[in-house]
Amino acid sequence: MLIVGGGPAGLFANWSVNLKTIQRVVVTGRGVVSPVGSSIQDYWEGLFGGISAVRKITSFDTAKSACQIAGIVTDFDADAHFNFREKKSYERFTQFGLVAALQAAEEAKLQDFESDSGQIGVIIGTGVGGITSYAKAYDALFAGPEERPIDTYTIPRIMNSAVSSAISIRLGIRGPNITLNTACSSGANAIGQAMQWIREGRLRAVICGGSEAPVTYGLLRAWDALGVLSRKHNESPETACRPFDKNRRGFVLAEGAAILVLESLESAQKRNAEIFGEIAGFGSNCDAASLTNPDETGVAEAMRLALVDAELNPEDIGYINAHGTGTRLNDPLECRAIHKIFGNRASTLPVSSNKSVFGHAMGASSALEALATLLAVQNDCVPPTLNCEEQDPECDIDPVPIISRKLNIEAALSNSFAFGGSNAVLAIRKWNP
Repeated sequence: MLIVGGGPAGLFANWSVNLKTIQRVVVTGRGVVSPVGSSIQDYWEGLFGGISAVRKITSFDTAKSACQIAGIVTDFDADAHFNFREKKSYERFTQFGLVAALQAAEEAKLQDFESDSGQIGVIIGTGVGGITSYAKAYDALFAGPEERPIDTYTIPRIMNSAVSSAISIRLGIRGPNITLNTACSSGANAIGQAMQWIREGRLRAVICGGSEAPVTYGLLRAWDALGVLSRKHNESPETACRPFDKNRRGFVLAEGAAILVLESLESAQKRNAEIFGEIAGFGSNCDAASLTNPDETGVAEAMRLALVDAELNPEDIGYINAHGTGTRLNDPLECRAIHKIFGNRASTLPVSSNKSVFGHAMGASSALEALATLLAVQNDCVPPTLNCEEQDPECDIDPVPIISRKLNIEAALSNSFAFGGSNAVLAIRKWNP
């Protein structure tokens, strides 16, 4: 029995966790397509170096939009990965997710499972799926003096499940195949569910994460109408997203995918796989309060649940990868929730936001941030929060402003919160053989 005490406001006063005989879950494969780079090395170097990937949108006319910038993937060549028919069949979010999954599968050497593909599962999170093809189909019917033919591939392109299906088909994986949508926490919830499958002994390995390509004119205008996008920095895009800064004015849309191969420790050791870290805990809950506004009690409870699940004390956490949207509402609320769990230590606990670097990729953000957290723990380095030049007094944390910081990190939390009050927090622990 592990007894955890000493937390603020009595939250941990009677907190106990029964030690369980469960499978430990480790990461044996990683893949990424992102605005800051589409390899693990480039992704980490971009985060570590604080290199902003927010730029002017050039793929469509933004003249009528108050926000004209986004985190765009610029180094992705579909021709290098797909034949003509595949490009016709796969929406951009499917292309991203499949390429990231192939990277992760290659790193994990999943060919070792060739005769046992039913013991591998796939679960991928996405928020909007093939939104571009929805728009094209609508335009064919309604944007003109008469109807035009709808593209033959519209249905396979718009399916939210297209990316998880494409991964299983390409890799010959016959285990469970699930697509998960909890808005901006989709990717983290997918990783957490994958961890639970392996823990329970249902599967040996799971390909999991999130993929999204939401930078479209329609979504840009819709988010802008909600009043949460940055509108003041179109001429200096790299300064737009300012989490925890007194002058923050909102986030910017982004696109990308991050995929992990999770595996039971027993399986990984049996085949001498390289291990990059451990998914030690998962907290998932619902605020049950508002469709659009987060609730700090629910947010704090998700962090507590992740710590309990990981059998970690608050003092074991060396870093928090924040949801950190850069909106007026979210940032101070997340900081208050951190104080609920970490007490006075919250003021000095390193907390940074990757959205300051590449924007908000909706359902894929939480997967991109889980990967960033894993890399931070691996490399003992906290990536910075860009543009936090004048910290908001209401955000009483250490935001690691502007420049990355080297320090020992044995365990970290990755926070993800979503519309609908769907919270997901992952506890990631360093792998120490």
